[in-house]
Amino acid sequence: MNAAIVDDSVEDIELLCSYLSRYGQEHKVHMYIERFTDERDFLDAVEGTAYHLVFLDIYMKDTTGIQIAEKVQKRDPRCQIIFTTVSEEYAPMAFRLHVLDYLVKPYGYACLKDALDHFELTVSRLAHYIELKEGRERTRVPVSDIVYTDYSNHYIQVHTVSCVIRSHMSFNDFYPMLSSYPNFLWCYRNCMVNMDFIASYIDRDFILKNGETIPIAAARRREILQTYADYIFDSHAQEGRRV
Repeated sequence: MNAAIVDDSVEDIELLCSYLSRYGQEHKVHMYIERFTDERDFLDAVEGTAYHLVFLDIYMKDTTGIQIAEKVQKRDPRCQIIFTTVSEEYAPMAFRLHVLDYLVKPYGYACLKDALDHFELTVSRLAHYIELKEGRERTRVPVSDIVYTDYSNHYIQVHTVSCVIRSHMSFNDFYPMLSSYPNFLWCYRNCMVNMDFIASYIDRDFILKNGETIPIAAARRREILQTYADYIFDSHAQEGRRV
């Protein structure tokens, strides 16, 4: 899960991060959290990053959390927003934006847990997960968080936006978990890549948005690149219909 915290109080950010870390450990949810004390930095970042959840303080330096939320929702209507603030004053206005929750500082872990439980219930209706056994524990991984997968020493390695999850299983058993999703491409031996994270390709490799390279199987290069081109074309066509 990609999350952002926008708050001009470093102390409040640290407390929220500790709560999020506890929730992630208790619920086996992997989170990648970005912190912003300047709303302008966040608004620049949101132009190129898809966040699943954003925590917004109401009282910022040059604007309000309400105005930031309006811009976020315009950019990505699927992004869920939780306000964190010292006053209930903006609650009616906030809920008219259909935000997920409104937490009044100082709030405890129980309040945040309720908000995150609500978030999980909300996104579960829209998002898709795969479930993997990691050691003795089972972990849910949002499909949209998976950048690519590979295989090493009898372990499937799932590279997400925040971590690498290793599960003892064969590629043949793992492959059906992702093969039904149109954004996943089997591009090399036991490797699958999420085409949403591909920036470009050169010669024999895909270049990912994080700078990593993924090999393209030489024997299937034409087929693989055609599949990628078709996916990009279809994605752009859908974006055009939404505008």
